Amino acid sequence: MRPMPSLLAALALASTPMLAQAESAATPEQMQATRAVTGELLKTLSGKLQESMKANGPAESISVCKTIAPQIALGLADKTGWKITRVGTRVRNVDMGTPNVWQHKALAHLNADLKSGAKPETLEWSEVVTENGMPTLHYAKAIVLQTQCLACHGTAAQLAPGVADKLKANYPHDQATGYAPGQLRGAVVISRPL
Repeated sequence: MRPMPSLLAALALASTPMLAQAESAATPEQMQATRAVTGELLKTLSGKLQESMKANGPAESISVCKTIAPQIALGLADKTGWKITRVGTRVRNVDMGTPNVWQHKALAHLNADLKSGAKPETLEWSEVVTENGMPTLHYAKAIVLQTQCLACHGTAAQLAPGVADKLKANYPHDQATGYAPGQLRGAVVISRPL
């Protein structure tokens, strides 16, 4: 657990009434279980996306992130009882990918660590807080843009054929393009009672 600057703490408390002071850290077992669920989501989503990209190409694979990714997260949430989602540094899906106050803070920490030279696969940030009277773990695992992600998240010149039109049709408020490999794209975030 990293200390929260007092100004950020005040802002978080003011904008999220149910959030209280930081608590002790999660146990190693709790962290391991949280990481395992995050890994399962990322591995399953990656497999589905790679299958679709090979079979259908990038433009037709946008549906994987739009419909299948939330289904995977929902299935894991049902199995664990935790809140599980993905959020972006630039939002593609405004209904499900817009970060809340804590998630913004986590993304800022992940981005700072990435810029300081941390390895993408090690990037995570967590905090235990009292929420609704119980200790709750908030956890974020970084999603760092890979070269193959440019087909849907790169500059206009890098987008695969048909992707811009599909994005416009599926995500009219999309902001999740213009990335370069190695940049923080977002995070898988979990909120779970301890």
